[in-house]
Amino acid sequence: MILRGEIQRNLLHNLEVLTLCLGSDVFGYKILEEVPNIEKLVVCDGSFKEIFCCESGNNVLQKLKVLQLESLRELVSIGLENSWTDSFVRNLETFEVTYCSSLKSLLSCTVSFSNLTCLKVEGCESLSYLLTSSTAKSLGHLKRMEINNCESIEEIVSNEEPDEIIFPKLSRLNLYYLQELRRFYRGSLSFPSLEELSITACDKMVTLCPGTLKANKLCEVIVGYGEAIPLEIDLSSTMWREFMSKVRVYLLNVLVANKGHFLS
Repeated sequence: MILRGEIQRNLLHNLEVLTLCLGSDVFGYKILEEVPNIEKLVVCDGSFKEIFCCESGNNVLQKLKVLQLESLRELVSIGLENSWTDSFVRNLETFEVTYCSSLKSLLSCTVSFSNLTCLKVEGCESLSYLLTSSTAKSLGHLKRMEINNCESIEEIVSNEEPDEIIFPKLSRLNLYYLQELRRFYRGSLSFPSLEELSITACDKMVTLCPGTLKANKLCEVIVGYGEAIPLEIDLSSTMWREFMSKVRVYLLNVLVANKGHFLS
């Protein structure tokens, strides 16, 4: 109806929120040219493999602040690295990608999220990493990051050049059920504003990074399934201690099981 011009243009120009449940194998991005003032876009339940991969002749999504991609099981490429998307990517404040199980990478190259405050990724089973280090360095306004149930992720930030990355405003970092996660980043990390850190069911991760780790404002951390642990020592040492305690419990259980098997 939008593409056929059956909805009044002034009504479309007043829209601020648009949810597209297209149910097709082609993303109808031309619809976006008819809604120039939307601030929130939700795209869900499509079977297409690409979004934002076609060139757009018009300035679209210039006021977009929130982008949510949900249950796009066939999605392989988002296309935010294309030149025409740069103008709206820089304005994004919230970016959420959930249950896009075929997505191999969130971004295929460097993209600047200079105004992003919230990043959430959940149920993206094919991702091996989340961001490049160059993109991570552009997240100067990021306040919250939540990564959940992405079973193939081995590191959050890939190591183009393993130097220091600073997240100046990140106050909440939540990592849940990342079975293959080994580290956040290979270099050094600084979280001067971090107040909440939870790491649940990330059994292969010993530390957030092998380099220098700074989180001076953090008073406690949730590791595993337990309660918050006060940081009596630095964060890296606390994480190492909790990792080794899990190893000891595991080895004890193995010994008990083997002893029972031997006695039987």
